[in-house]
Amino acid sequence: MRRAGIVVLMAVAIVVPGACAVPVGERRLMLGAVGQSRAEIERRESETGVPLAGVRVFKRWDWTLFDADETWARDTGHTVFVSVKSRRGDGSPIRWRDIADSRPGDPLHQDMVRQAAQIKDFGAIVYFTFSHEPEAKGSRPMGEGADFVDAWRKVVDLQRAQGVTNARYVWTVTSVAFERTDRTAASLFYPGDAYVDHIAADSYNGYACDNPKGRWAEPAEVVEGQRRFGELHPDKGLMLLEWGSVEDPERPGRRAEWLNAARKMFLSPGYEQYRALLSWDARNLGGAAPACDFDVARTPDSLAAWRAIATDPGYSAKSPCDLGDCRLPEDSGAIVANLWWRVTGLFRRAPALRRKERSGP
Repeated sequence: MRRAGIVVLMAVAIVVPGACAVPVGERRLMLGAVGQSRAEIERRESETGVPLAGVRVFKRWDWTLFDADETWARDTGHTVFVSVKSRRGDGSPIRWRDIADSRPGDPLHQDMVRQAAQIKDFGAIVYFTFSHEPEAKGSRPMGEGADFVDAWRKVVDLQRAQGVTNARYVWTVTSVAFERTDRTAASLFYPGDAYVDHIAADSYNGYACDNPKGRWAEPAEVVEGQRRFGELHPDKGLMLLEWGSVEDPERPGRRAEWLNAARKMFLSPGYEQYRALLSWDARNLGGAAPACDFDVARTPDSLAAWRAIATDPGYSAKSPCDLGDCRLPEDSGAIVANLWWRVTGLFRRAPALRRKERSGP
């Protein structure tokens, strides 16, 4: 452990002067996936063959944000992306206007204070999303765009007032929202640059899995609306917090081609704002198989394409600092903590990695 401490101190000496900015010409994206539990994360990493840096977890309003699984993820060098839905554990929705209008002493206000304390106590830098996909059908009982904007700002303002400095705020809508002009248009739900660090989308090529008239959409088409929206906010990073493609039953292997095209695309000119890609495949839901199967492990060729992304140096970002998300001086403690967990996490995971090397993929 003493050796790990020395490594951390050396790393801090290297990182702090540059304020963790991303060096010019060395842009790297962070790759990850949904990981609601330690078992799910370990299974995905076993399939991928290498550790996944980003882990997305879904929470409801009255749930604990970080339990033993998230603590383990942090302590083994993962970066946690937490999405908190405006919905209680029993499934009942919470109106955004009620959140926005809550006052000190109100139950909803106390809930926000509790959430802020949990983020602050977590220590590591966290990517935080309030009520992802607010424009989607499932969010309509919660309110309209203006209600969401006021609620988002209330959540962020309260966290900042409570001394939270280790949260990065990731506004997340569906990719189709960027193309719409009606009441579900993405722009109507945007809280403003002062309240957002990254602009994210949940983006899929669903083809005909849930729509008989659906058509195949290449990676560039899937994210084009988000990419154009990002150009209007050039100082914000772009992320995909859900991302994937189904297979083409008439042309097996097409999903692997789609993944290979995406790997090259996000590293090409015009996509410099992209910072992270996190896949989703419904494993975290359990139960019956979903209408759309986005699981890359279903076929050997798509799994090989996924592994090619994971081992590409362009997707080797390991921490928020690699994404330019470490700030000084307010993040000094979180930077040291992140480095400590990354280094000591390697020691904790070394036995499992050695077993993996002996047994093969």
